[in-house]
Amino acid sequence: MTRTERRFRAMGTDCHVVVRVRASGVDARSLADLAERRVRELETLWSRFVPTSDTSRLNAAAGDPVEVDPATVELLRRADAARTATHGWFDPFLGRALVELGYDRTFDDVVGAAPGPATPTPTPRSPPIGEPLRSPSPLRLDAALGTATLTGGAAFDPGGIGKGHAADLVSAELLGAGAVGALVNLGGDLRVRGSNDADSWRIDVRNPFDESLPPVLEVGLVDSGLATSSPLRRRWRTGDGRAAHHILDPRDASPAAIELAAITVVAPDASTAEMLTTAVALAGPVHGAALLSRHGAQAWAVGMDGRTGPV
Repeated sequence: MTRTERRFRAMGTDCHVVVRVRASGVDARSLADLAERRVRELETLWSRFVPTSDTSRLNAAAGDPVEVDPATVELLRRADAARTATHGWFDPFLGRALVELGYDRTFDDVVGAAPGPATPTPTPRSPPIGEPLRSPSPLRLDAALGTATLTGGAAFDPGGIGKGHAADLVSAELLGAGAVGALVNLGGDLRVRGSNDADSWRIDVRNPFDESLPPVLEVGLVDSGLATSSPLRRRWRTGDGRAAHHILDPRDASPAAIELAAITVVAPDASTAEMLTTAVALAGPVHGAALLSRHGAQAWAVGMDGRTGPV
């Protein structure tokens, strides 16, 4: 077997691709080139910070149908299905609220322009955590025409599922191109397929308080996805000095009162793992456990006291 690795920056995060091929035949470096190129293509299609992307054009269309790439149709379909499956605890249509909070450009630019990061102060919410949401979806898809429409002033934010879905797509394309094993890690949202040196791929989950400290978790994966989310990572102050982070409570579109430092989910695929990190954190332990069971997933949480345990 031959193994090659590639590290690059895309989708606003650090990316890591590992490709394994048989000793003769397919060139592992050419497959790594393919993976990087494909990730960048998907970023161009999906990023809300690229004015010509499908996401940006859809959000700017004010309720008119927009022709989008087939890959975008599938991303939107998955995102909308995830919203339904989680009773709305994962809601990918809160992009306008993120913009209003100041997350209207890449995160590096937001932090650079803001007065400084801050940990949001938990505030009471009503109705109680765990109550399902029942508002209708604002998305209308016409797969035959390849068009998407957003109603009611909604805006799509691919941030809670896009990297996971991209990892699923690219890893599948690598095996289709001749790899016998692949890992596609897009900022901690990752998918593994096929064989590694041992029976499983060993994944270290970084400490959310200090990444220079030892990992808080080590997980062995076989043909599955993993994602980690933390309100401590993407946090900033708004223009008027309010604390904010990227995990929004779908009931009022404000930064959620999450009393966890991080949550890691392992699921059959990366897009499911990624959306469940949001849904489980918001829904609370009882309803979160039910969501995990329904999706054949497992989760571990890091508390604000630094302790790590299963959800």
